[in-house]
Amino acid sequence: MRAIDLSEPFSLQRYAEDPHSGTHIDAPAYLFKDGRKVEEFALDRFMTDAVILDLTSKRAGQPIDDEDLEAAEEGAGLALRERESVILYTGSSKSSPGAYLSRNGAEYLEFKGVGLVGMDVTSIDSLESPEMPAHRILLGKEILVLEGLCNLDAIESSRFRLASFPLKLNAAGSPVRAVAIVE
Repeated sequence: MRAIDLSEPFSLQRYAEDPHSGTHIDAPAYLFKDGRKVEEFALDRFMTDAVILDLTSKRAGQPIDDEDLEAAEEGAGLALRERESVILYTGSSKSSPGAYLSRNGAEYLEFKGVGLVGMDVTSIDSLESPEMPAHRILLGKEILVLEGLCNLDAIESSRFRLASFPLKLNAAGSPVRAVAIVE
């Protein structure tokens, strides 16, 4: 068994200025007044079976839609399972906004019944979209959103265990130490 750190180094000053920075998780309260906060989720929601989908063919500013997700599943020789976490690997660098999850991409993942969607970008939504459709679709169905991942290229298996425990905060989001556990 091997553990791979998927988290950016944490900076308390940076987090104080922008709680949506670094490796972090968003709960439904991020967008919905009556949505659940991080501490209201059972711990098993943060320790899950996971899959990684290679979407490195997508360039910065391009949407990831349902067809891209289906092709990535086929390319990995797997099918998404209900309640597992899906990690979208774009190969984005910190200096680039990266690809983003489109509305129909988010609807596809919601239809598949995943429990968490993670990406190696600052936001799963286009930074040009103040409506945040991917966040709204996923968080509206209590599908957690994990952003700011790194080192995804070190995961050599399509399936692994993901630990992404937030701080026990009465908040809409939290910094996370995300770890891939591979056999």
